[in-house]
Amino acid sequence: MKVLYANPIFLDYRIPYYKRLKELFNNEFYVMYSPWRYKGRYDTLLEKIPQQLGQNAIEYKDEKLYDVATHSFKKYTVGGKRIPYPHKLLRKIRKLRPDIIISEGFFQWTPWIILYKILFKCKLFIGYERTCHTERNANWLQIWDRKISNWFIDGYLVNGKETIKYLTSLNISPKKIHIGGMCADSEGLRSNINGFPQEERFTFHQRFKRNGDGLIFLFTGMMIKRKGVDHLLMAWKEHIKKHPNDSLVLVGKGDLLDPLKKQYSDNPSIYFEGHVEYDNIYKYYAIADVYILPTIEDNWSLVIPEAMSCGLPVATSIYNGCHSELIKDGINGFTFDTFKHETIISTLEKFHHVDLKRFGEASIELEKPFNTENCAKRTYEVILDSIFLSKNETNEYKNLDHL
Repeated sequence: MKVLYANPIFLDYRIPYYKRLKELFNNEFYVMYSPWRYKGRYDTLLEKIPQQLGQNAIEYKDEKLYDVATHSFKKYTVGGKRIPYPHKLLRKIRKLRPDIIISEGFFQWTPWIILYKILFKCKLFIGYERTCHTERNANWLQIWDRKISNWFIDGYLVNGKETIKYLTSLNISPKKIHIGGMCADSEGLRSNINGFPQEERFTFHQRFKRNGDGLIFLFTGMMIKRKGVDHLLMAWKEHIKKHPNDSLVLVGKGDLLDPLKKQYSDNPSIYFEGHVEYDNIYKYYAIADVYILPTIEDNWSLVIPEAMSCGLPVATSIYNGCHSELIKDGINGFTFDTFKHETIISTLEKFHHVDLKRFGEASIELEKPFNTENCAKRTYEVILDSIFLSKNETNEYKNLDHL
């Protein structure tokens, strides 16, 4: 049985998940991706994918991307919207002849893969992570497209409860929806932290440790409006009046980075680190006391389980799709409403009155069901069950014919 995961672009954290699926499927698991999506943005990762996945990583070089802003297939705007035209995609898939295809979402390559399924009778699963909140502005055409597409989709691999709520709101049968895998590279991060030399870790820690009982709060992500970092900084101005020894470390780049650096340049408790390569992000998890993400719209922020796997207490907003599974108020962290700054301030305050070590230990346990191993096994079992069910249904039809 051959399984193909058609995913135009994926980042470092997906590689361990794909490697484990490759092992579970006895080397018959393949990943197809578009190198054009990486060039100029993730060149190092583009080299890493074939190194880690070998011949099971399939480059699809014929994709063309239409830039909406420039009305061109050759000129692209940074962060602009692009419409994919997967030229010769069906031919590329046909060479592999997969029995199962997993595609990402309802857009990207999925419409063409649905056509492939109709022509060649394979099974099709969709990796999906959107929520009622992130899809609150979906128009009737998008909703209609998703309902029509569902006729041809055998199952959905989703992250958690919030995505299940959204799919069932489209009248998609719960029987087709399975908790799959949007997992952090837990083992890799912990291994890096364990290998972080004590002297080097201490020196790095001292960069942000200001005085006495101060806590180090960490944010990692894009410095853009959607991540809510501007709301966090406004709340931080109030928090720091009561806890002047606390530090806020912000890792990431984006269009808000320079304006916010300028706006808060006179606040010594805030550290703008800019872009940090994924291979070095563990250093920040290693020295932080608390992880906080004030997003105002996210499907399933992977940085939350990343921080949890590193033993950090966590806080995130109610607009983060992962909060239902991963944040247990008063156990491993707290949730808040980003638009109500008093809730951010009270959340920051709460971490001064809890056992941070106990919260961190709880985070590790709560993250385990969503680690690489468990996510890969769930995906593997869902696909095996679908094949087994198909065989049983065929046998039942044969028995009926015989009667």
